[in-house]
Amino acid sequence: MAKRYFNWKLAIVLVIGVVVLGVTAFGLRQWQRAGRAERGLVLGNEAYEKADYQEAVKNLSRYLAVRKDDVPTLLKYADAQLNIRPLKASNIQQAVESYRTILRMDADNSEAAKLLTKVYLGMGMYGEAELIAKRQLQAQEDPGLRRMLALALAGQRQFNEAVAESKAILQEHPEQIAAYETLGQIIEQRPEDFPEPPVYWFNQAVENNPSSALAYIIRAGFYVRNRNKPNALADLEQAERQDLSDPAVRLRLAGAFIEANILDKAEQHLTAVQTASPEESGLWQSWAQLALQSRSQEKMLKIAETGLKEL
Repeated sequence: MAKRYFNWKLAIVLVIGVVVLGVTAFGLRQWQRAGRAERGLVLGNEAYEKADYQEAVKNLSRYLAVRKDDVPTLLKYADAQLNIRPLKASNIQQAVESYRTILRMDADNSEAAKLLTKVYLGMGMYGEAELIAKRQLQAQEDPGLRRMLALALAGQRQFNEAVAESKAILQEHPEQIAAYETLGQIIEQRPEDFPEPPVYWFNQAVENNPSSALAYIIRAGFYVRNRNKPNALADLEQAERQDLSDPAVRLRLAGAFIEANILDKAEQHLTAVQTASPEESGLWQSWAQLALQSRSQEKMLKIAETGLKEL
């Protein structure tokens, strides 16, 4: 009977062949995946620039599935999620997770910390907002983030701490108009707990920032809430004489005119914002508010149709 021999050379060649084939297939798969990711980045950025946020999210997510450490793209992805309309809880959660991913990689990323704090404030998660704000403020000073901290404290009914934080901001940064507003509104809600009247802080905003349209706008809001329409109108007219190049400030001005029920002025400013910055956050909510305030079915229909077309 013939003696059989195992052909080691053939076996080794076969094993090498299988390994090479496996490595090649794996490499090809990785190359294809990387190619799809890069195409996702290009298409996602293009969609984001066009304010097509649904498409931007779809494509950027393909890229981030491969490149999870790209901080600028994570920021863009989160912003796109928050700009999708109608906004859903899942969109907010995806944005939150993106910001938290950034902070896990870079705990000192101030932009992600501020944006995450803002989202938590909007969700009414004041404890989480306080935690993120305090952690970031240990790394660097940021008056805007300190104001968010004051809001988080007020949201947890820590009013004395919130007022103290706001006053400390203004001692160092008297140009922070939003801090005057936060301080004035807290005292407005609880006048019995603090010695100075709320109007004092709105006056301080104007006195320390006489060229700021926003300073006059926030004081006008105080006057509207307290049914002092002549003073409110005087402040709004003064605000119109200041620099309104920032569309967010002009949008606030339009909102103040709506609250004062001066709708023709509000419409003028909303039209200006729509012409210059049609993608401005809150524009169409303000148009909707104006339409409801007007009680004109014709205006409601026109604004609704235009808004749907633009969005």
